[in-house]
Amino acid sequence: MPEQEIPNCNQTEPPLPKEGMRPKSRAQVRSWLIKTVLMLALIAFSVYLMFSIGSYVAGDEHERVGFIQFLKLIDWRYFALLIAGLLCYLIVESAKYAYLLKVSTGKFRVRVSIKTMFLGKYYDGITPLSMGGQAFQIVYLHKKDVPGGVASAIPLIRYIASSLVVTFISIALLVLTPEFVPGNIASKMMLILAAVSLALNGSIPVIILLFTIFPKKMMRLVVGAVGLLAKLHIVKRKYRATKKCVNALLEYSGAMKLFAKKFLQCLPLFLLCILETLINYAIPFFVVLAVSEVEPTFELFMQILCLSTLTRYTALLIPTPGNTGAMEATGSLIFATVSGIQPMLGWVVLVWRFFTYYIYILSGIGISIFEVVRDAVRQKRRNREAAVSAGTPPPKSPEEHAPEGTKDE
Repeated sequence: MPEQEIPNCNQTEPPLPKEGMRPKSRAQVRSWLIKTVLMLALIAFSVYLMFSIGSYVAGDEHERVGFIQFLKLIDWRYFALLIAGLLCYLIVESAKYAYLLKVSTGKFRVRVSIKTMFLGKYYDGITPLSMGGQAFQIVYLHKKDVPGGVASAIPLIRYIASSLVVTFISIALLVLTPEFVPGNIASKMMLILAAVSLALNGSIPVIILLFTIFPKKMMRLVVGAVGLLAKLHIVKRKYRATKKCVNALLEYSGAMKLFAKKFLQCLPLFLLCILETLINYAIPFFVVLAVSEVEPTFELFMQILCLSTLTRYTALLIPTPGNTGAMEATGSLIFATVSGIQPMLGWVVLVWRFFTYYIYILSGIGISIFEVVRDAVRQKRRNREAAVSAGTPPPKSPEEHAPEGTKDE
């Protein structure tokens, strides 16, 4: 392929998203409100879907469990263990960014690491394929006086390391699935779909690695692939799509080169990724123990890990924001194979999704509202200080405008 067909990726890129979760202008506020309402509506539909599947699986032989009865049936000891597991997951996930900041800048910045983690979780949760959080993390780190190259590399290195670890652990769990999961038709079909999805998603770090080693050959391959998609009318703007793909690969390959130079220093990052992945896959195990009357066994633990892997990769084939709807449907079908939880299946999936997804969406909405109120208060304070420094009195409140006799005594 001729060299001139390869786009110039040194051109100025479109501006990255502004820092934070708060929309800036009125148009952005309107767009954010529309997206938030649609996201909440999708979550509500997903909750209805999981309970419908749960009722269908339970059948007429089991009485539907209401909210009050559900609260009475909760084992609060295991529920406390579930909360502890979630906190450990958040700590480990934040520790990844803290460690990379320490290696890159020489400082552990705990508060910045926690905010970076939540930014990534929130924007990954509201974008298809969970790829929206890294741009916001890069801008946030840059605004916190992290050098531009480091700010770009940290989220990308974290993504590459996590992808590699998740892929290898998931392969091992899928291999063990036939041993710990009942071999009915549904589970076999889910296993096939999960294996296909794992192959597709696991190819991403492999492509990044090949692009790092053979940049020119892989660049021509990307140009050819996008050109083929354009001929099939799957891609409308060939040059724009090619430039976007190549730029993304250049960013990831740059992070991969930095990662290779400091490989030994990044070994603790791999350990954190392994721990984070195992905790994330094990959260449904604590949910099952807290919500149902199932006895904890090693076989049940391994079965839940395998089912979590099946659910994750089967749902990835449906690119809704945060895989909402797909995770609830596949989770309800897959976890129905666990004996003893059928009457509580809807509640099991709901609690599991709340602690692994809904909590980040709700926290993101809460942070957005907090930032809007905080900035309004700060702007009002700045206006008052500017008026005082200019020698004009600040605007009076309605009570101060009232006549003397009408004021409250």
